[in-house]
Amino acid sequence: MSSLLLKRQDMLRLKRAIISALIISALISPARGQLYPSENIDLSDQIDLQVSDEELLEIERNAELERKRHQKRKAQRNQNQLIKKENSLLKQLQLIDIQLSINRKEIAEYETKIQDHIFKAEKLQLELQALKKQYQQYKKRLAKRIRAIYKMGYGRQANQVLKLLISSESFGDLLERYKYASAIAETDQQLLQTLENQQKEIINTHTKWKSLIREIEVASKEAEDKQLNIITKKKEREGLLKKYRSQRAVYDQALKELKAAVSGLEELLGVVSTESITEKAEELTGVKKDLLGNIRWPVTGEIVGNQNPHDRGITIQAKSGTAVRCIADGIVARTIPSVVGYGNTVLIAHGNNYATVYTHLSETLVTAGDSIKTGKIIGKVGETGSLIGASLYFELWHNYERLNTREWLTKAP
Repeated sequence: MSSLLLKRQDMLRLKRAIISALIISALISPARGQLYPSENIDLSDQIDLQVSDEELLEIERNAELERKRHQKRKAQRNQNQLIKKENSLLKQLQLIDIQLSINRKEIAEYETKIQDHIFKAEKLQLELQALKKQYQQYKKRLAKRIRAIYKMGYGRQANQVLKLLISSESFGDLLERYKYASAIAETDQQLLQTLENQQKEIINTHTKWKSLIREIEVASKEAEDKQLNIITKKKEREGLLKKYRSQRAVYDQALKELKAAVSGLEELLGVVSTESITEKAEELTGVKKDLLGNIRWPVTGEIVGNQNPHDRGITIQAKSGTAVRCIADGIVARTIPSVVGYGNTVLIAHGNNYATVYTHLSETLVTAGDSIKTGKIIGKVGETGSLIGASLYFELWHNYERLNTREWLTKAP
């Protein structure tokens, strides 16, 4: 009896398995049914197994559930492949921003080097002209001296000197005349030596000048290459942003990364300053509660939607390079290059546990520990970490919590 019951249970499980497999196959790949356009296939009749309506309904529900699971897994795989292919949009933008920043600094260094070399080259050019002029003067003096010696006669010069010495009236007079004759000979020798030295100095100065000119040409070429690299990187950045705006899946992934970036920014603000900076900030009263609605704007521009819906600050679009100003007296707590999703960032402590955050800067003009006054320029508007182009993202914090920043600013910039 028990053996018979086991056989029936095995048979029932087998029936369910076979019918489930067939239904799942039909649901997942419905086109297969087209192989039998003229036949209405009854699965239970074909298999010759009896199944109750309840069992069949349960099997169909399971099959539908399995189909949905299959679709979900497939969608997840596609999403993972897309995310992997994009390789993190924000991180790619961050790397490009870092490279652009490095290239701009290198170009600035090359330009400084070029200007320095041009100044030195111009100075050498003036020295070279002066040396050549002096050389020509010495050359004329030597030519006159040679003509004088020639007129006296090469052989007679020695006789003239000898006659001069013999005709001395006294020994003292002899010594004086000898010294005079020696001085003339020594002067001639010095003139020749000076002329030779001048010629060497001219050659040396000209060599230095040519070397500087070559260095200027090399530095100019390197600066040009860096500038071309910036253009290439900007195009690459624009291409990424275009892809970001056109692909919803990538956009959703970017939002997830931005949400993570918010947490990262909160962590950075959580360690906003060293103990010494905190002590300095506590002496300030740059931001108070009664300033609500009266704080000056950090930059003049147009408010646009934040690229991250979780942000409580404001995004102000402005021309790249526009000066960004501190909204109140404070101490620079940190300057952080290339925060993911925010780019170059400056954190300022204002006392009373208030702090402000300025992001997407193209460059920062302050360093940690600087004491700054209201209106002080702390950096310039840029697009580092930005998905919407040149802009400033600005936040006001109190006790390490975001405030509704717009409420604290004046109605108009």
